[in-house]
Amino acid sequence: MKLYGKRIRQSLAHSLSMPGLTLAALLIGHVPAALAAAWQSGATYERGEIVSHQGQDWQARWWNRNDAPGGATDAWRLAPAEDTAAGWLPAKAYQAGELAWHEGRLYQAQWWTLGQAPGTGNAWAALGTGVKRKQFVLVPGGTFTMGATVLSAFNYPNEFPVHPVTLSSFHLSATEVTFRQFDRYRRATGQAPLSSLDWAGVELGRGERPAINVTWLDAIRYINWLNLEHGLPAAYDETSGDLLDAAGQPTTDVAQVPGYRLPTEAEWEYAARERGRDIVNAWGNGAPLRQGKPAANIADRSFKVFFEPIKGPLPDWLVIWELDDGHPGTAPVGSFAPNALGLYDMSGNAWEWTTDRERVYTTAPQVNPVGQSPNPERIMRGASWDNGQEMHLTDRAPATPDFSTPATGMRLARSLQPGTHFEAAAE
Repeated sequence: MKLYGKRIRQSLAHSLSMPGLTLAALLIGHVPAALAAAWQSGATYERGEIVSHQGQDWQARWWNRNDAPGGATDAWRLAPAEDTAAGWLPAKAYQAGELAWHEGRLYQAQWWTLGQAPGTGNAWAALGTGVKRKQFVLVPGGTFTMGATVLSAFNYPNEFPVHPVTLSSFHLSATEVTFRQFDRYRRATGQAPLSSLDWAGVELGRGERPAINVTWLDAIRYINWLNLEHGLPAAYDETSGDLLDAAGQPTTDVAQVPGYRLPTEAEWEYAARERGRDIVNAWGNGAPLRQGKPAANIADRSFKVFFEPIKGPLPDWLVIWELDDGHPGTAPVGSFAPNALGLYDMSGNAWEWTTDRERVYTTAPQVNPVGQSPNPERIMRGASWDNGQEMHLTDRAPATPDFSTPATGMRLARSLQPGTHFEAAAE
């Protein structure tokens, strides 16, 4: 088994050899909060919103609440397959719900239409980037102790020494970037979609599952496109990797970056630890359970049952969690309970890139730090669907900007800027 790096080696996503099996029909877990992409009873949904339910993606036909997708009402229809959408044709008659690309943007027909170009009338709704304002939560600023404040057998030297960090308030996406969101960028820019396969060719699922096989370079290019679509300046120099201010000049002050960006490593840890609590994982300490139910998508019995018949006994370092979360591979985002801030999947599902290079920790206090280093590696956080009992929130996984596995993804952040109103285009 080939191993990659001191943290990423504790991941099987890049090395398991699997036949052509699919995870698309797996059931999702319980979702208690309104921002999740997995459907839930009690939440309200606007026309056009897309959710996952019982292994399929659904789109709301109109405003609804408590009407389960696939139930007796017609409030939901199966979400159209965006990966098969073609360019708009003036001689083609489109039925309500059909998709078409036009001038780099994805549109959906609102009713039967023929000859009316998308963007010129009301017959078509622009689907936009799929990134919405309500997807984000406000994380109030504060001071916390960063680093491994809870010791275990799995800590690494770069988690020490612990030190005080003060952060300004910021916005963080409640969920990881999904394939649906990332696919709209890749197709709009004429690029092939990212793979949703394990390296051995197993389909892990798209739609509302987290985008995986994402390099750090993929992430910043996506963010720059996203900002352009929302009328915002680029956040990154795609050659140097530097953050950019509103004038396009390099900066290490995230407050000067007006648009979407990756969270800093300090922001990520602060939010994952619910503003700095002494917890090992997003669900707390101990087994990944909340009120007796699985709390995260991690390596557990379902993972073991799926993989051991294929690869034989799992390696000694991978000690699985003795429960069943229902997902051997990735899960639709928001399939498990959020943390106290309303953030999903901060432990498990996909590793998440941060803006930072790997700074060397010291005991000196830090204010809004952005990791700087002569080395090119960037830091990932959070572990993934194929990490077991070695996973922990203070784990800092450095990797080169062109590195990816079927367990590496991303999450969006934005600085809180006084005098501005944070808006995002509707899906």
